[in-house]
Amino acid sequence: MIILSTKYKTWRCGLCGENVIEGQRFLFLRSLGFVHLECLIEKLSEKNLLSRDIIALIDSNEVVTYSIIRLKQAEIMSSDNKIRETIMSLRKELEKKSAVLSSELERFL
Repeated sequence: MIILSTKYKTWRCGLCGENVIEGQRFLFLRSLGFVHLECLIEKLSEKNLLSRDIIALIDSNEVVTYSIIRLKQAEIMSSDNKIRETIMSLRKELEKKSAVLSSELERFL
């Protein structure tokens, strides 16, 4: 994996209050904002809420989120405007899909 120098965005975890850094395992939930994946899983485990459906949604969203980060890196790497626009378009579509998965996850929570 090639990682070019880039400034990563940071947010506060809606559960633990620590920094969430773009590229870490995280999710965005409307009710909590950005949350570390581990914090969410821990909280759901404490409340015995980790059903197969919730785990499937979390795992799916993690894959999409990771893909978004990699596509952002590819945008930075690309020197061709058309290629960069194609990659950006795909990233934006995945961001929409991530929002759908997050909404579905919140429905279960």
